[in-house]
Amino acid sequence: MTLGRLAAVAAFCVFALTGTANAAPALWEVSDADSKVWLFGSMHVLPPTITWRTPALETALNEAEQVYFEADIGPLGQIGIMLKGIGMAFNAPKTPWTDKLTAAQTQTLAAAIEPLGLTVPQLAAYAPWLAEGVVEDKVMTGMGFRGNLGVDATLQAELPKEKKAFFESAGQQMDMMGADSEEVQIHRLLAAIAEIDKMPAQLKSLAEAWASGNDAAITAQMADDPGLDQAFEKTMLLDRNQKWTTAISALLAQNHQDLIVVGAAHLVGDGSVTDLLGKAGFTVRRIQ
Repeated sequence: MTLGRLAAVAAFCVFALTGTANAAPALWEVSDADSKVWLFGSMHVLPPTITWRTPALETALNEAEQVYFEADIGPLGQIGIMLKGIGMAFNAPKTPWTDKLTAAQTQTLAAAIEPLGLTVPQLAAYAPWLAEGVVEDKVMTGMGFRGNLGVDATLQAELPKEKKAFFESAGQQMDMMGADSEEVQIHRLLAAIAEIDKMPAQLKSLAEAWASGNDAAITAQMADDPGLDQAFEKTMLLDRNQKWTTAISALLAQNHQDLIVVGAAHLVGDGSVTDLLGKAGFTVRRIQ
């Protein structure tokens, strides 16, 4: 399973953690001379066994004027996803991408997804990037992970409409995921299929790093991920980090006091939002 995709899109999932009652995922305070915002690394999909809310996060939630998320995943957001999906299906190539696979690749794909209750013709109905998402969702669901238990879904359901704001739309995210050529998407899908058996151990390691606030461990694992190629990293991580840094800088210039909740991968390592804000001259302080 390619950790790059999970880090950038599905973020980090938790598997069989112990001692999670004392979990303290990283929380940052970013300030200038007269204002501040908070940054919290989200996990979009979680099992019911993880405790992630802390007094420091609750304080930030209460004091924030608004809470910014990557995209709206509530009812309106889901409608947008449906409409975008219909449009993408209408414009899909007439020839299924599975016709481009060799016999050996088709056999490998079929064998990998059969335990998940999927077939190659079923996946052929989706673009390769979305087929990869379907496979990964099946694996994670089978391990007990649910999107409605993730940080984003939990907080968005609680907050009043006027306190929520979004950097992107779900449709824009889908456009980014499908921006590469079909051949590149197929390559990533096959790379993910090759890693399915490793997924539990990989997720457990990532989850332990996230829950303990170990950013260095998260960064190291992302650096070792063969699925996080340069094009994917640029589109899904680095370019978005730069856009969000510009938006957060504007919030600080306007003396906003907001909480920013984005995938944990966006807040660690070189080129991350925290790194870029520090280089822009803001004071970046880890408070949890």
